[in-house]
Amino acid sequence: MSLTLRRLIAALLVAGSLTAASGCALVEPGKEFFRQSWRIFRPKTSDYRDTTQEEVEDGWSFVGKEARGNQPIEHENDPFKRYLMSPKARSIERNLGID
Repeated sequence: MSLTLRRLIAALLVAGSLTAASGCALVEPGKEFFRQSWRIFRPKTSDYRDTTQEEVEDGWSFVGKEARGNQPIEHENDPFKRYLMSPKARSIERNLGID
């Protein structure tokens, strides 16, 4: 093999490895930035207080009674309502005048 051919092959190998290394060095920080930016939007259990298990104080029931006035409470004949709705949702409907 001639000396110029060896130099050409060596130069190509060095250039290729430098290109690959710099490409990886540029892509990795981008991946990490993308991962961290999406991590911000993921809800954590410590971000808020879950009130579904707490006792519900019916401190606002007078608002529904006052707004209904003389209208009677509507009675809905749905046997599956207690299985499909949460206690909080039933409380809201009760306050709105739907029982």
